[in-house]
Formats: sequence, C-alpha cells, structure tokens
Amino acid sequence: MLKAVTFDLWQTLILDTPEGLRQARAERVRGMHGVLAAQGLRAQRGAVEAAYDAVGAKLEALWASQQDVGSRGQVRMLLGVLGLEVQIPQEGPVMDALDEAYCLPILSALPITNAGAREVLGMLRDRGIRLALICNTGRTPGKMLRLVLDRLGIAPFLSVFTFSDEVGWRKPHPEIFSRTLTALGVMPGEAAHVGDDATTDVAGARGIGMRAVHLCHPTGVSRQSDGAFTIGQLADLPLVLFAADS
Repeated sequence: MLKAVTFDLWQTLILDTPEGLRQARAERVRGMHGVLAAQGLRAQRGAVEAAYDAVGAKLEALWASQQDVGSRGQVRMLLGVLGLEVQIPQEGPVMDALDEAYCLPILSALPITNAGAREVLGMLRDRGIRLALICNTGRTPGKMLRLVLDRLGIAPFLSVFTFSDEVGWRKPHPEIFSRTLTALGVMPGEAAHVGDDATTDVAGARGIGMRAVHLCHPTGVSRQSDGAFTIGQLADLPLVLFAADS
C-alpha cells in the first residue's frame, strides 16, 4: 500500500529560468567581489567570475562521485582558485559575509512553481499520503531552498526535507533515499519517488526498492525512463500512483 511520495525539486516541483540563473550568477559574483574588496584583497571582478566558473567544473567532478558539500565548502573552493584560502579564516565575519553573498541571490531571482505542483501536493496530503522532498542541491544550499519553498507556497505540504549538501550524498546514492524514508517512517515498498532524471531519480529510487515515476517534460533532464511509469505533467501523477496501487 502506498503510504508516502517523495519528490525531486528542480524541474519537478519548481523550474529555473535562464533569466533567473543569469541574475543569480551575476549577483553572487558581484557580492563576493564586494566582500573581498572591502577586506582590501585584490581580486579583480573578472577573476572572481572566472573562479566561480572554475568551481562549477570542480563541483561537477565531485557530484559525479555522488558526494556533496555545503555553500561554505563551495566558497572555500572559490577562494582556493583565487589563491586566497590562507588569508581568510574558515570561520568568522568575513566567511559569513562571503557565504551570505553566495547564498542570498536565489531570493531575488526566485524560480517558478511547476504547473499543478501545489494542487497535486494538496490532493495527496488530503488522502493521507506522507510527502517529502529529496533534492540534489547546486549552488543554492538547502538552508536557502527552504525559504524558496516557503515563499512559493510549497513547503507546507512537505513533512521531510532532504538536501544533498546537508546529507553529504547525492541521488542516486541510496543513503539520501534511505534517510528520507526513515524520517517518513515507511519502507521502500510503501513509497514512490517522482522526478525528471532517469538516473538520479528513477534509477536511484528503484535501486532502494521504491516505485519510480518519471516526469518527462521539455525542460526536464531525461526523455526516456527505461520502463518506469511516465507522466508528462504533475496533474497526471495521482492517476498513475493510485492505478498502480489498486
């Protein structure tokens, strides 16, 4: 019997936009450059921008191992590229300011809610289904995504929030799924996971024994799902879930 449903975040419950991504990137670079300049550290804005992009490549390599770090870890990476890691203590007001400059831009460049997300979450909750989020974070850490979800009106529907930067592991690693199921108090066979990525979401959920539903849409990651239940929009999810459970 289906007792819980977990959801991917990006391109599943919420959608990023090219404009939002560009704005957030520009604000991070500008903010971090401002903090460094205020400390008398000579780092050209162009160098900070180049370091930001270099960190992206380092993160991709880290993420490929299914591991993750928080925002401060990413900031330390950027300082390392700039050759400033020794000059700035790992803790203290300067690091706090750099972390804030790195994290806050998402709030002024909010993503948008995917069509039908709130309605489907509300319907599932009203049927007694426990709901949770399992998110591979990118540049924006879980502590900020909680605020985003609250502002978008999604947070009240979810009882468990699992973010890779806080767990240290990324989907499809089984640990991030198992921690979420433990927090929900359900077994893998009693839960389904919904996401747009055939590897991280579909294969990851199946690997731990959950059902998987592939949300296959134009801005999603994957176009094929290797035989998983497939939907083209969130509004179709209840029919697939409860048909499979009947």
